[in-house]
Amino acid sequence: MGTENEIKTRRPRRSKADIEEAIQKAATAQIKKKGFSLALVTDIVKRAKIEPIVFYNRYKNLDEFYDTFVKNYDYWLSDLLNSHKDCIGTENGYAEILSILMHKLLDEQIMTELLRWEVSEGNHITERTAKIRELHCNEIIEIHKDAFPDTDVDVRAITTLIVAGIYFLVLHKDRSTFGDIDINTPAGLRRLDEAFRSLASMLFRYRECKEQTRVIEERMRREGIPDEVIARCMKDLI
Repeated sequence: MGTENEIKTRRPRRSKADIEEAIQKAATAQIKKKGFSLALVTDIVKRAKIEPIVFYNRYKNLDEFYDTFVKNYDYWLSDLLNSHKDCIGTENGYAEILSILMHKLLDEQIMTELLRWEVSEGNHITERTAKIRELHCNEIIEIHKDAFPDTDVDVRAITTLIVAGIYFLVLHKDRSTFGDIDINTPAGLRRLDEAFRSLASMLFRYRECKEQTRVIEERMRREGIPDEVIARCMKDLI
């Protein structure tokens, strides 16, 4: 009789792929709940409904698991860039990329927790993920930098400040408002989306004005007007 009960309560045998999927899902849930720093192997194996030995047969320790786990998020920024290639380098594209970055971070809690982990703890995993994100961020910046040739617009510095602001607002969203903007509300998100469009407009209008100024200067030179006169006339134009 006891044997029959054991058969009835015995868990169905799971494949290696099923077990790995259970571990991944359990880790995702625990990281969302506690963050990378506070999630424990005991929590993960309990949620995955496996014995600790099953976990340690796959991974030497939690660090080794995290090293594999976070690689799923190494290229999310590059994927974002590739999915919006058609609009990159334009005014609308600049605003849209910033908006999408903000909304993606809000939607993807694991990425937010990874950013939080990078800020709070330095280790070989967080250093690697930060460097990879820097490479992909540079792709976005370089593309837009090329849209401002022959101007004094430092698109790299401007975009760096904006992206850093997005990161801070996303990480800070559960503490309080910032600048009286609540990023957790539709109204707050609309204000920021509009701010991205305004910033893009200012940048690209400035570029157009610089180009128009250059054209006017060339015309004046062709008319024989001395450079010092041109410089005096144009110095306060922009």
